[in-house]
Amino acid sequence: MKRRDSFLFSAMILSLIILSSCQTLSRKTVQDVPATSKPPGVNVLVDGKLAGKTPFILKLERKFPHSVRFEAEGFRPVEIQITRRRPPLGETILTNAVWAPVGAVVCALALAPLWDKVSPGEDDLTPLVYSYIIGLAVGWGTGVIVDRTSPRSFDLVPQTLSVEMEKVENTEAETRPAVIPMDAETFRQLRWIRVVSR
Repeated sequence: MKRRDSFLFSAMILSLIILSSCQTLSRKTVQDVPATSKPPGVNVLVDGKLAGKTPFILKLERKFPHSVRFEAEGFRPVEIQITRRRPPLGETILTNAVWAPVGAVVCALALAPLWDKVSPGEDDLTPLVYSYIIGLAVGWGTGVIVDRTSPRSFDLVPQTLSVEMEKVENTEAETRPAVIPMDAETFRQLRWIRVVSR
């Protein structure tokens, strides 16, 4: 009997860790970032390495910030910094509410036999209710902690890149990338960016 209880308890803990983290399970380690340009066919370099030509969907790892550069002969290059943004804590808490009942059921099934041993005289429903409440708290809390520490929970911003290349004479001074100044708060709120320079 002890072996069964140990197995159920271990299975419950493992299930809570695996099933409770909604963002960690539902997100890939890479994020798709569409990159388009006017004119099309512009080279796209990610962190200094050629990734492809526009139109192109970049597959960027969520773990790191990235530098994306658009280059074409006879045009001024455009460089965009992709940063990581963690969703607000409230969003993480709410997305894990989906998995809290799963943790509760697993916990209730695993802990009910243990409650029966600890308090054998109580009615049959009380241990299940206690186990369910503990499971809700543990499932939800574990999910939030896992998601807040997982690299998968980050969003890369901006999420869409669209640039209009500026024609230039072929001099070194004119082929430096255009710099787009903005304050940190505005940059954090970006969802997509379109660069048009004339």
